[in-house]
Amino acid sequence: MTTDDLGIRGFARGTDRYERARPSYSNEAMDHLCAGAGIGPGTAVLDLAAGTGKLTRLLAERGARVSAVEPSAAMRETFARMVEGVPVLAGTAESIPLPDGAVDVVTVAQAFHWFEPEPALREIARVLRPGGVLALLWNERDQENALVDRLYEVAEWPFGGLRDYRPAVARSPWFEPAERTLFRRRESLTHDAIVERIATFSYVTAMGDRQRGEMLARVREFVGEYAEPVELAHVTDTYLARRRELPAPR
Repeated sequence: MTTDDLGIRGFARGTDRYERARPSYSNEAMDHLCAGAGIGPGTAVLDLAAGTGKLTRLLAERGARVSAVEPSAAMRETFARMVEGVPVLAGTAESIPLPDGAVDVVTVAQAFHWFEPEPALREIARVLRPGGVLALLWNERDQENALVDRLYEVAEWPFGGLRDYRPAVARSPWFEPAERTLFRRRESLTHDAIVERIATFSYVTAMGDRQRGEMLARVREFVGEYAEPVELAHVTDTYLARRRELPAPR
């Protein structure tokens, strides 16, 4: 297994909190994803690294025939409680338990940054039919918003800003160049909801109890300076890349 271990360890506990606190995806972003990837009734879609099934449910609501793969046993357990009628299999992006050409679309939400790009893209291309589509998306902070920027500074965010994943896809011989589109969105949250969301981040759940408690206390103190509800701005960063007409990779 080559999927980044922090991505598994960091989500091994608190999956119910993750389900409550993490945002879903806007209709605007979903309309774009479904139109660009050709997702509709009967489309065979693999939701890879599906987590608790936030994206999976939206795909199923649009009539897609969805299956899911998730490396974390804790996430799979929560997924099974939250998503009815969709099988969730153990597996990673680098070792997907599906046959060649099994699906029309592979979606990856909030997870591609944990993958080893070269083997993951090869394996994703294997399970896609020729002409199938890979769809990547993330809900990320809006770095142009001063409140959000300061909040993530207080939360000791270690990953930098928005990253462009088009070069990683372009290096793969199996995919055409990815098209990137960003959607801006605002949410109104209570102080408790903001603290709980920060607590779901993988680097936070991997902290020791004392370090985590001290950092979350600083977050609570910071957001307490603002009247409830606090308006947070974020960006949904989306990528669509079509599989080239090549034989299935091995």
